[in-house]
This record gives sequence, C-alpha cells and structure tokens, in this order.
Amino acid sequence: MDKRTTQVMTEITNSCISMMEEHGSNWTKPWRDIIAKGQPLSARKRHYNGINRINLAMYMLKRGYTSPVFGTFKQWQSLGYRLKDAKGKGINVVFWSLIKYKDKKTDEEKVFPKWQTYTVFNSQYVENWKGDFLDDDQDLTQDWSDVLDAENLAQLTGAKFVNEDANSAYYRPSNDTINMPSKEQFKDASGYYGTLFHELGHWTGAKHRLDRKFGTRFGSDGYAFEELIAELTSAILSGLTKVDAEPRADHAKYLNGWIKCLKDNPDAIQKAASAADKAATFILEAAEQNTESCLSGRDQPVTVTKVAS
Repeated sequence: MDKRTTQVMTEITNSCISMMEEHGSNWTKPWRDIIAKGQPLSARKRHYNGINRINLAMYMLKRGYTSPVFGTFKQWQSLGYRLKDAKGKGINVVFWSLIKYKDKKTDEEKVFPKWQTYTVFNSQYVENWKGDFLDDDQDLTQDWSDVLDAENLAQLTGAKFVNEDANSAYYRPSNDTINMPSKEQFKDASGYYGTLFHELGHWTGAKHRLDRKFGTRFGSDGYAFEELIAELTSAILSGLTKVDAEPRADHAKYLNGWIKCLKDNPDAIQKAASAADKAATFILEAAEQNTESCLSGRDQPVTVTKVAS
C-alpha cells in the first residue's frame, strides 16, 4: 500500500474513531440513518462499498449533504457537469483493484492487487445538477440474479460450507468449516454475500493457509484485529463481484475493541489492509486454481491449502 493510500486509510480510521467515541456503542445509528435515506452512490450510479460507504455517510452527516451522490472531477466532467465552490471539499476514497501487467521473463499477462485512491465531490458542488438520474422509486435491493459471480467465487474456493446453526454465521477452525444461515434468512443477496465473504476472510487465516493468529478472547486486540481483516476482505471481494454489501448488524459489539486496537497500534489499519489484500488474493487464486482443475476434468473444486506464488 503506497504512502498516499496509507494516509487516506489513517484519516478514515481517525474519522471512524471520532464517531465511535462520540456516539459510543450506538455509533452506527447516525450514518446508518443517512444510508437509509440514500446509500452513497457514485456519479455513475454505483454503490460505494465497505469503508468508503461508512466514510462518505459520515461526511454526509457532518457536512449536512442532502444528496448521496459523489463523483470524481473527471466523472462529473464526463457527465457534462462543472464543479462550483468545491475547493477543499474533496473526500478521499480507496478502492482495491486488479492491475494487469506483462511478465518480462515469460511474456505472460498477470495481475496483482493494489489499493488506489481517488478524490470525490458531493453533487452539492455540481453546477446545475438536477439529480435527473436518481429515481425516488428506484429499487436498490439487489436481486439474486445479479451476483452469480459471487456465488461462483465462493464455491470455487473449495471452502466447506455447512448449515448446522441456522441463526449464526461463523468460521470454525476445529473442523475448517464455514457455517452460514440459509439465504432466505437475509434481506437480500447483498447481506448474504457480504457476510459470506467476511467468513471467507476468517477461513484464509487457518494455519495451513495464511497462518494468521486468531484472537481467542472477545475484546482483545487480536480478536478485534482479525475482525477488521475479515471486514476489509469482505469489502474487497464485494467490490470485485459488484455485491452491494451492507454494514454487518453485529459491528457495534466489536467497536470498543476496534477503537482500542487502532489507538494502541497506529499502523494497525495499514497492517489490516495488507492482510486483507493477502486474504482476498488467496481466495481469488484458489478459485482460479480450482477453475483450471475443473476445466481439466475434475467435477468438484478441491480445497486449496497453499497457493503457488
């Protein structure tokens, strides 16, 4: 992660900490109320995910924005609009994407994950913007048919999914399984896959995969740090598969641990982001490896324990 992105992630973390300290265990309510009125959207009508969604919602609350639409200078320009009185009003957002490059030794095209930073402006600063592409009656609930890539990715990892506990989602290291409630128990596809990707994030931390140290005691730095990694992993995978994952309902109970962890360890957000990068890459490469296995004649994905670099 480059210096600028690290700085942006730190700024976002500090904003989150301020919100947590101001509103305590109920810190999610202000920005969730904002999101309920209109989830942060890009100028191209795409939802912002993960930490960007939370950060932009907090800015909407802090600055009193009534529109949930944000865009970069180039996005607004490409749509035929101009910015007015926008100096100093830009907000930094971060995205994780796959960058293509050609291997000089093998001449093969490869990809690597990278955090990228952009500055966006609320539509309040767009001259003569009338909100013509926003429909008050627009149904923003994601349909199951829109997330086929998410389902394929989950199944191709080789992870073992079970439904032994109908009301909880968790990764169980003792038998290396991910327990998921049925899809019918979620409001829509975004809630289901956002949760599933979170648990896949934990799944990558097993000793025979990326070998992360799981915190065993709720409230400890190790426990909070692992939850942060899993949530960032979910944000990455949600973005790549275009799943509009909502903030998890159980975030509030982790917040005190997150505040302590982030305050005690100034570089925690950078380390968590780096670990999330590795987790997402592991999942993507495991799926790719299993895709190749299936195409070569195997009927079922295999569980990948070590991905070749």
